[in-house]
Amino acid sequence: MPHVLVEYSANLKEHVEIGDLLRCIHDAAGSHATVPLAGLRTRALERNEYLIANGNNKNLFLAVVARLNGDRGADSLIEVRDLISDACRVFLSELLASHPLALSVEVQPIDSSMRINQNSIRDHYEEFE
Repeated sequence: MPHVLVEYSANLKEHVEIGDLLRCIHDAAGSHATVPLAGLRTRALERNEYLIANGNNKNLFLAVVARLNGDRGADSLIEVRDLISDACRVFLSELLASHPLALSVEVQPIDSSMRINQNSIRDHYEEFE
């Protein structure tokens, strides 16, 4: 049940296609062996009201938070973090070089005893059988 939340400043849309960015992040997270594609959910939250650093309206931000079952172990969570971070840096490389952009990637472990999952996606697609 990995959840990837992509929060970004509204002005980021002037520079990148958010859908392409989401696909990049989703694919990076899903490339890890411990992340089941059938349970992966990646979504974006645009922020229209924000202040970044000195408040200059040219400043941009992208904050990615991946929440994953902590039972995977710290090493796997760090690997997922690094996959997402690397993908973001590659996708945004030109923008990072030319604009003030704050990029953060964080992985948060989910305590499996504190959640309940129900997912019928595997029941509807042969690729997940």
